[in-house]
Amino acid sequence: MKRSACTRLLATACALALTHLPSTAAACAVCMGDPNSKTAGAINGAIFLLLGFIGGVLGLLVVFGLTLVKRAAAPLPPHAEFSQPD
Repeated sequence: MKRSACTRLLATACALALTHLPSTAAACAVCMGDPNSKTAGAINGAIFLLLGFIGGVLGLLVVFGLTLVKRAAAPLPPHAEFSQPD
């Protein structure tokens, strides 16, 4: 067998073995715990906080891009027109 065929066979065997072992596919204690606990609420709050940060940063990037577009389209101020070469 070639080396790549052996590696592919080994990867397929490992994938099949992991698929048929349900104990290795169990979720963490937080996911399997009580959804009404304080921990679940805190984790949900943290997720939404991080999503808010990501949205804020992406929004600031959009505003910065629009500012650059607006400044590029603006005419030169009178004091800068004379310094431009013809």
